[in-house]
Amino acid sequence: MIIVFCIDKNYIDLARVSLASYRKQNPQATLVCVTEDPIEDIGFDEYMQIKPKRDFRTRGPGDRITRTAYLKLYLPLLPYDKIIYVDADTICKKPLDKLWNMQCKYINLCETYSIGKKMAKAIGAKKYGLSGMMVMNLKKLREINFIPECLFVEKECPVPETGWQHDETVINVTMRDRLRFISKKWNYCTNRKYDDPIPEKDAHILHYVGCEKIKMLKGVRYSSMWPLAKHIYGKRIAIVGNAQSIFEKENGHEIDNQDFVIRFNKGFIEKPISQGSRTDLLLLALTLEPEQIKQFKAKFVANRSRFYHNKTDLMIPDRERGRIAEFLGAQPSSGFIAIEMCLYFGAKEINLYGFDFEKTKTFYNPDDYKTQHKYKNEEKIVRQYEKEGFLKIN
Repeated sequence: MIIVFCIDKNYIDLARVSLASYRKQNPQATLVCVTEDPIEDIGFDEYMQIKPKRDFRTRGPGDRITRTAYLKLYLPLLPYDKIIYVDADTICKKPLDKLWNMQCKYINLCETYSIGKKMAKAIGAKKYGLSGMMVMNLKKLREINFIPECLFVEKECPVPETGWQHDETVINVTMRDRLRFISKKWNYCTNRKYDDPIPEKDAHILHYVGCEKIKMLKGVRYSSMWPLAKHIYGKRIAIVGNAQSIFEKENGHEIDNQDFVIRFNKGFIEKPISQGSRTDLLLLALTLEPEQIKQFKAKFVANRSRFYHNKTDLMIPDRERGRIAEFLGAQPSSGFIAIEMCLYFGAKEINLYGFDFEKTKTFYNPDDYKTQHKYKNEEKIVRQYEKEGFLKIN
């Protein structure tokens, strides 16, 4: 049994968990990782790189799907006759021997959830298949020129009324009459509406879509902060920074009306009409006196790292701070860490207040204070998040 994943650096943590589940249920399988750029060894048996020499379509500004999704179209280049392809946000719950031994002429896959009827109609097909799990007869796909046919469709096919769905649309259009649809238990999506749903416990492969991914990764990242997950997942979050410019607006009422409010360091509430008055999480990158901490009346207090000695039950793991510092090129600000954590825990909305990326100084710092953060790098990323609809800068 050959099980193949296509991943990039954004999916390292997911893939590590996913790979472990497939190995547990299928100990004799060969696990293959396909990437465009080199990655660390996360538990695969074989590793191959494929580098497409072209650009691909997106759904427009804010599209989060990367080029990695299109690597699926190149899988016939692998030196196998048959594979099971799976996305890295899936968990294998039962052995896949029956799936592997099932007859497969070209591609076996599962029909998508209820929205699939609209997708199928948009491309003139009877059914629309999910590309997150596919049994692929690579030998036969090579014979029918699968790769060039798919690349032609990707470039020339009109965008369906329902919108372009990357590799999935390409495969459904190219293989319209040659797909074999099998039981949804082989790729059952969480938190999606099915016309005839099954219990998740009956799924052989469970697909964690959208914000459901955090359930798959419980304890893998921000493990010591997990008590906050239920307060952040699906909630409206106010992250209140300490730029002097926060006092120029009267957003206090709006801040207090969020589901969860995060503050930092010496950001004591001096002007509630601008800063609000509630604090649910106080994240500290310095040591405060107990009486100073009490001023916030916070439900949770967390240290930014083990180097601060406030008496708290929560702490940002050093590995998370180090991971963020690596791609920023400097120590991240506490505000940036909070943003990343809230995105990870699946916040419904993230609203930033008192963030101006050093256009004005931190209101409690002296004028000659020198920061260790690279706010220009943080601003570039945060504004991209805003462009993609993940947060709002007030």
